[in-house]
Amino acid sequence: MADIAGLHAFSETPERDVARFFAGREAFLDHIKKACEGAAHTIAEGGKIISATRLFYGARGAGKTSLLTEFHVHAARGNFGTPAPVIVDLPSSQSLRREEDVILQIAEALGKDSLFRTTTHSDARVNADIPVIGGGGVTKGQVQNPPAATFFHLKQITKTLSPRRPILLCVDEIQNMNPEAKDIMDILQQGKHGLPIIPIYAGLGNSLNVIMRHGVSRPVSGYIHGVEALASTEAEAAVTAMLDRFKVDQSGADRDWPATLAQRADCWPQHLHNAMRALAMELIRRDVKGVLARVNPEAVFTHERRLRMLAHGWRMSEMISDHRELAARVMQRVVASTPTRSEVKQIIAVLHKTRSCTLTEGVSVNSFFNELLHQGLLQEFHEERADGTIVDVLRCPIPSLATFVMERGRVDSSLPLPELAAEPPLKEAPEEEGGDPYASPESKPPSYEDADPSKIS
Repeated sequence: MADIAGLHAFSETPERDVARFFAGREAFLDHIKKACEGAAHTIAEGGKIISATRLFYGARGAGKTSLLTEFHVHAARGNFGTPAPVIVDLPSSQSLRREEDVILQIAEALGKDSLFRTTTHSDARVNADIPVIGGGGVTKGQVQNPPAATFFHLKQITKTLSPRRPILLCVDEIQNMNPEAKDIMDILQQGKHGLPIIPIYAGLGNSLNVIMRHGVSRPVSGYIHGVEALASTEAEAAVTAMLDRFKVDQSGADRDWPATLAQRADCWPQHLHNAMRALAMELIRRDVKGVLARVNPEAVFTHERRLRMLAHGWRMSEMISDHRELAARVMQRVVASTPTRSEVKQIIAVLHKTRSCTLTEGVSVNSFFNELLHQGLLQEFHEERADGTIVDVLRCPIPSLATFVMERGRVDSSLPLPELAAEPPLKEAPEEEGGDPYASPESKPPSYEDADPSKIS
């Protein structure tokens, strides 16, 4: 008999909730397993862990937070090797601003946070883990000041632990980090702390630029991972897990629901979650009672479409809404031909010269491009060209989102695509040090002024 109460609760879970039915991402999980094993070996050999920063970036709804949560599950099952890593989730990227906040979070995960608190001793004993400030003994009733919450003192304390376990320091929404975190991120990247820490950051599409400007100047290319849509088999596995978990009667169903929902969701985790919610909404009806064969497909599709359109609408920031035709024409080009970052910026510059796509005051080519990236309308992917070279190209990670943007901008598909100006080559517009990575500069970058408006109809 179906778990109607469970289906009802699931149907009301927020779309930004952590994936209830995690599937796929095996390559990412295997990468972290190897990182933990390598760190454990380095620790055993007395070595230093440097340049260990990992980044998982992608558009909203790609499942980055769910991936970080899954690390806990894998570690608990022993899938990340022995000794199992200690996983530390910082509350937000703002926690990287102060060394003390980072240290206390790690110490708490190690069960040693009490050592950084002031204590009054009831006898002459002293906790040997605590370096006594100023030296000397501790007598009954004396207040023992704790060490400062610094990497140095945390290292002294962790020397007493056996075995010394790798520490996965996870930070979500890294694109929102404060420039004041630069020193801490540099310490973590360079391994200056002398601790077995592997920093793991997750964030939106512009996150790599953010961390490279703030402490991670030389990231290892193999440690940077774009989080994309699931494979169809993975998305279908998630739906099957949902049906099995709630004991849905699947006999006699006239369609393959896992395949149907995966296809409608573009295998995008956020939309897949909403598609499963839509199915759950119908399964709990009194005339359905958890029997899949009784479900009205059109009712499910109506719920799913509404949830998907709401999710797409949330990506339309004020800047994008103010330039909806420009965004639509850019998307038209991206769908037709996977351009590079430089080519997309040049397309924006060319379109800017037309009356209907002019950038408003205070918005530059660079800032508009970054907004498209930040909101997840664009994402960078590695692509092998015909000559065997690997280039970074831009695509919309969600096909239905590209369609939504073009329809919203009322783009006529019969219009010719904007062409790139042959000369001069465009330069990347510089971004101000320490500023908001996707904020609008006060003036437009002069390097785009020579784009040829005659190349667009």
